[in-house]
Amino acid sequence: MDYLDDDWDLELKELLQESKEQQQDRLEEELKRIEQQLEERNQVHREVVDELESKLDWYKNRLEDLYKQRRGKAAERSQLKNQITLFYRQLRNEKQQHWCDKQELEQERRDLLRSIDELSSENLLDELF
Repeated sequence: MDYLDDDWDLELKELLQESKEQQQDRLEEELKRIEQQLEERNQVHREVVDELESKLDWYKNRLEDLYKQRRGKAAERSQLKNQITLFYRQLRNEKQQHWCDKQELEQERRDLLRSIDELSSENLLDELF
């Protein structure tokens, strides 16, 4: 009878180990997905910021040219100033949104790393006992 119990214990331990390995694989895949998302979002952020800064520079240069030439109507200068203000606001919003988004992903990443570490610790304890 002990032989059957030993077999059952061994099978149960193998099933538990297999389940933990599958769980760890899932966690590691999720971690890779989050890291990929972080990289993609950083790339999109860089592109948006570059585009906004380019437009901002163009409008600032145009306004500067109007002041240097001392021509152009006040309405045109005012319109350029409004556009510049708008681009600064969009740039600030993009940076703030990116920061918040990145913080959320980083928190998910930390949670996953903690889960992977806990699972690894459990596996180590199982091996010791």
